[in-house]
Amino acid sequence: MTTTTKLKLSRDQKAALAAYEYALRQEDRYLGSVFVTPMGQRAIEAKTKVAYDRCRSLGMTHEHGL
Repeated sequence: MTTTTKLKLSRDQKAALAAYEYALRQEDRYLGSVFVTPMGQRAIEAKTKVAYDRCRSLGMTHEHGL
């Protein structure tokens, strides 16, 4: 049995992670809609990628919840 400790996040990391999780929820909501268009899908995915890249630039990995 292994024990893992949750890593502490700085204020910027918490905000970036919250923004990324929000972007993921918005992407899921949009892609589940009947109004999906290829252009809209690319726009939503671009927003999610920006949020993910922000997390990565702050040094976050899968250990932080990505």
